[in-house]
Amino acid sequence: MMVKKISGKTARSHQGQATGIGMGDHGAEPGRAGHIWRAAAQGLAHLDRVLIAALGLGALLGAVLLWWQINGRIHALESVLTNQIRLRASAIDVQIQAAQGHLEALRQRAELFYAEYPAPAEMPQGSLLTAFLASNPGNDPTLPYSLDRLPPPYLTSQIGNLIALSAEDAAQQPEISRADAGAWRQEAAMMVQLLPLMAVTQKVVPEVRRLLYISRAGMVALHPWVRSDETDLLLQLATAPALRHAGPSLNPQGGPVWTLSAPDQPDRMVTLSLPLTLEGRFLGSFTLDVPLAGIREKLGSVIRTDAAMLLVDGTGHIIASSQDGPAPALLDDVLPGGMDRLAGGGALHGFNQPFAVSAALKSAPWHMVYVAPPFSLLLVAMQDVVISVLGFVASLLVMLFIVRRLMQRTLKLRDQAVQAERDARAAAERALTDLRAAHDELDFLNREKTRFFSLVSHDLRGPFNSMLGMTQELADHAPRMSAEDTADFARTVHDMARKVFDLLENLLQWSRVQMSGTPFAPKVFPVRDVVSDAVRDVASAALGKDIQILDAVGERWVLADRTMALAILRNLLMNAVKFSHPGGVVHVTSRAQGDRLEIAVTDKGIGIEPSQLELLLRAGPGASRPGTQGETGTGLGLTLVRDLALRHGGELRLESEPGRGTIASFTLPLSADPAETRRLAATVD
Repeated sequence: MMVKKISGKTARSHQGQATGIGMGDHGAEPGRAGHIWRAAAQGLAHLDRVLIAALGLGALLGAVLLWWQINGRIHALESVLTNQIRLRASAIDVQIQAAQGHLEALRQRAELFYAEYPAPAEMPQGSLLTAFLASNPGNDPTLPYSLDRLPPPYLTSQIGNLIALSAEDAAQQPEISRADAGAWRQEAAMMVQLLPLMAVTQKVVPEVRRLLYISRAGMVALHPWVRSDETDLLLQLATAPALRHAGPSLNPQGGPVWTLSAPDQPDRMVTLSLPLTLEGRFLGSFTLDVPLAGIREKLGSVIRTDAAMLLVDGTGHIIASSQDGPAPALLDDVLPGGMDRLAGGGALHGFNQPFAVSAALKSAPWHMVYVAPPFSLLLVAMQDVVISVLGFVASLLVMLFIVRRLMQRTLKLRDQAVQAERDARAAAERALTDLRAAHDELDFLNREKTRFFSLVSHDLRGPFNSMLGMTQELADHAPRMSAEDTADFARTVHDMARKVFDLLENLLQWSRVQMSGTPFAPKVFPVRDVVSDAVRDVASAALGKDIQILDAVGERWVLADRTMALAILRNLLMNAVKFSHPGGVVHVTSRAQGDRLEIAVTDKGIGIEPSQLELLLRAGPGASRPGTQGETGTGLGLTLVRDLALRHGGELRLESEPGRGTIASFTLPLSADPAETRRLAATVD
């Protein structure tokens, strides 16, 4: 073996070269992966910027649209509020004009009085004026005048009072002018005539608390009536604001004057005064007082609780406010510079300042002002817009729900169509089965009809053959027969004819019932009568077998067709006699079952086997069984009884035990005795 020795330096060199080659290969792979990651990060960053830009643009557009909606809603609210203020101002104007109109009517009536009676001597002397002057009969200068005692027929609830200062008190007050006694009496007569009109005025204008006429002569007419010693009007007469402000010194134009009572008074009043001037001479003023609380109610409610509806006079003083609690004294306290800023009935807008709108009254020197705090309309508008957006989202969700429901319904309809097709196939198969069953039923009915006609023809042929033979025998040998034999032959022929007649009668009546050709005519009658008739019809057959029929139905009344009821009882009695032993007893009984009467025919005959009961009650005539003495029939009687009972809303019931007899029962509608009903009605009347 040959071993090559390598020095340490050479080994380290080879090792370094191998190591360098390995490190170079591994460093190239991370460089390519980093490049891919950097490219992916740059793409994602670009996509994020586009997405962020789109979201920002969408948010900006949404904010612009939302702000546009809010701004539009604010303008709409401002328009609505402005219109409401103007409408309320117009409503108050109408009421003020009505009050002014009535005061003007009183003034015109006073002027008309002076025109009718220009001289004091011509004035009328009525009972009210007489009572007024009689309150101071001696014309004592220290005593006042009044209508504290109204003459009949006047009542204090119907007319006011007239009060006058005494002559001494009037002389001590320079504002009072009572120079001429005749003119004073003339003015008192005018005021007396105004009292009824003042009562009418207060009824027409119910918000007026008090109606006055204050005279410069020291008199006052007031409504409603108050005793003179219960009012302080006379003490304040000379300094009354209504008289001073209505006078020519403060009111040279002679127009209406509005005054407000002092703020410290508990029941503040707004007073409207209208002066009375005659030939340039100021006589007095007509005055009405309206409570400030009533005017506050006229302001109405506002949209927001923190907003206020104010009534402001021309100087900016607040007369009334819609808010609870004491109102500020001046409009400037609520809205700085309000009167100047609202000049001309305009409005103040802005988001960060109060919203205010005013409307001037035409009949009074007042303004109606609505003041809302800053941002109030903005909040209301934002609430409305948010509600609208929520409504839109809710509508969208509802539409999505409806679309989903429609899709579900479409799928359900498709499934239902498949199921309907299956059901149709099944229904067709059932119909085919029913058709086959109906065919079998018709075949059975045809066979029953054939058998029925066979039975009928047999039952008719037998009696007729017998009658033909016996009548032929009578025709051939009657001269040689004795009278007894002839009578016997005649009875036999009669019985056969009777049997044939009964058979034909049942057959015809049954056929008419089947074809609904028998008229159904119910009426009220006693059961005993129809039972008696049925017993009479079967008496000969019962007598032939020595059978006793006992009637125990009692005094009861029914509402039924008498002919049909008779046919039912006759057939049941015939069957009872037919299947009873000679010398037996048949019972006819009745009992009430609610609003119906059950009638039962009971015999002690041979009875019926249980297997035959169902055959006897089924539809159509059945086979007849022979009686205890070989009596025959067609089996039609019970079928007829069943059908006639059904026509009366009842049913035929059979209870039987072989060898012990049968109970046949049916029901009819129960009624009351008409005579008893009439007697009770007469007793009640």
